[in-house]
Amino acid sequence: MRIAAFIFCMLTMAGCAKKTDVFVFDCVIYDDRVDAPVTNAAVTMSVQNAVGGFNPNFNVVGTATTDVNGRFYIEVDKAVYYSYRLEVSHPQHFEGTFAINPDDVPFSTAYANTFNLEPKAWIATSVFNQNGSQTVTFAIDAETDECSNCCTDDARIIQGFPVDTTFVCQVYGEQTVNVNGTYVDNNGGIFQIAQSASVQAFDTTTINIIY
Repeated sequence: MRIAAFIFCMLTMAGCAKKTDVFVFDCVIYDDRVDAPVTNAAVTMSVQNAVGGFNPNFNVVGTATTDVNGRFYIEVDKAVYYSYRLEVSHPQHFEGTFAINPDDVPFSTAYANTFNLEPKAWIATSVFNQNGSQTVTFAIDAETDECSNCCTDDARIIQGFPVDTTFVCQVYGEQTVNVNGTYVDNNGGIFQIAQSASVQAFDTTTINIIY
């Protein structure tokens, strides 16, 4: 009985022993704009290995999914790295890529930090020509990412009649968006377009341009 108890204690201690051969990352993914943690975000940790000289390639060394508090935990084997790269994705947020300096990673305690993801939202600009005007020019002024379908501040020029169409693009949620431009009436008069709208995260906001 004593031998069995001794073996049990030794196994228990071994199971509870703190690992010393890994770097520990105990971090949180958060959405500052909606002031809430990002749950079920997919996290990938990659490193540039310094063994054998500089290697520009990143190798995946760990993955995780954030919990209800936005927290994730990844262990990385101790070695010399030039850089850590954290890639985070979530269907309702823009993807985030974050660099971690190896000098900031503690040797014997967990690296703890909070990384911010921006929430997705959509702007639907509805353009309707009801007065026979021939030209309208407008641009969207908003904070956004650099995705292929993200809004830009480039001026869009629409000519002809009739026009009844909607342009949809992505921006960060929880902000005020401005749409500015001009249109020309049949007599050559130039009129200003100046509209603003409060954009909610994870939702589509429609802005109407009637000219």
